Amino acid sequence: MTAAAVLLDLAHSCGCGCAERLLRQEAAADADARAVLIVLCAGDATDAADAALGAWSGGSARVLADWRATAACAYRLKRAADEAGALSLRVITSPRGRGRLLAYERALFTPLYTFTYRLGCGAEAPPVREADGDVAAMLRALPAVGGAVRLLTSSLIPDCFGHGFSTRVGGVSLVPTLSSLNLFSSPRRRDSGALVQENRRRLALHAGFYPRPLQMLKVEHGDRVWVLGKAEPERYDAAVTDRPGAVLAAPGADCVPLLFADPVAKAVGVAHAGWRGTLLGVAAATVSAMTTELGCARADILVVLGPSVGPCCFSLEPEQAARFPPECVRRARGRRPEVDLRLANRRQLEEAGIPPHHIRDDSSVAPCTSCHPRDFFSHVRDGAQFGTQAGFVWIKEEAGAPTPKPPSGSGAS
Repeated sequence: MTAAAVLLDLAHSCGCGCAERLLRQEAAADADARAVLIVLCAGDATDAADAALGAWSGGSARVLADWRATAACAYRLKRAADEAGALSLRVITSPRGRGRLLAYERALFTPLYTFTYRLGCGAEAPPVREADGDVAAMLRALPAVGGAVRLLTSSLIPDCFGHGFSTRVGGVSLVPTLSSLNLFSSPRRRDSGALVQENRRRLALHAGFYPRPLQMLKVEHGDRVWVLGKAEPERYDAAVTDRPGAVLAAPGADCVPLLFADPVAKAVGVAHAGWRGTLLGVAAATVSAMTTELGCARADILVVLGPSVGPCCFSLEPEQAARFPPECVRRARGRRPEVDLRLANRRQLEEAGIPPHHIRDDSSVAPCTSCHPRDFFSHVRDGAQFGTQAGFVWIKEEAGAPTPKPPSGSGAS
């Protein structure tokens, strides 16, 4: 059973003692000895906090004092819940407190968490309708976790393009398997959209494409390619464009991110190749889209494969592995066959007409994500709460064209 957290909000209480009475009822009814108590209080309410701690008979307890900025305290609440492994939060507050907390709950927590409110006395207050601005400003001021943003780049792609593969350092995510530069939010993971947006902002500042957003693939593990300018599909695993400034990004946490660049036709593309997408031919489909839709010649296209799980750490069932070329499968007695996804994509690209010397997939840009926990996220290694890195590429604007600049004091890492 997942641990729970009980939040006692003394910062917005009426002061009559009703919150403390509700806490005693909660403690008496709670059979989960692992539940953690989190007390939020103003700087002058430490006596009430001490009394609450004395009445608590559950698991651990902690006090978050000096409630002056709701966004910062809501973030500290999330940190405390995550450190306790809690997904169920039972909140004891006043009607006024609930009005303030709801907006920050939506901004900082995902649907993975559940909130239950028990209200003391006091007047109902108008709810805070918009907390995103406060949360964004608070996250922007946080120090980077694990050091500055670090990218992998390839000398194969010329300077008329911007590109890179992100690593896991330099962001603000704190959940261990998502720490720290997680670039994807999901209802099934702990990082909210606000946290991911701050991580993407820091990546953009470091890589040089701020304030442009990442045009992240909407992955379905297939072979559909979106050509920017046409109607965007609901899901797709590759995208191509000849529009300067559009930053295409392929997410990855073991699956192979591929970057495509044609310096003659001035076109770029990205693809996400998991084992299913590899078998369906997403790499070859991207090459085809660049030639038929953007006028590229296959002999001019450059392709860089990024960090992904290696055959040392990735295996499939025998019937699945049998669908790959024999040279991409390592068979071991008594174990599932190991599959080399990078080699399978290289072979596919060569068959699609890309010259072998136009493909870069060596360890300088394509190390095994599972083998390097300090540098990369990995689904194979970390399980369901895995983080996501990305490969990205864009066509730089012509020299002399105005380039947006980040504001001063932006807190870039």
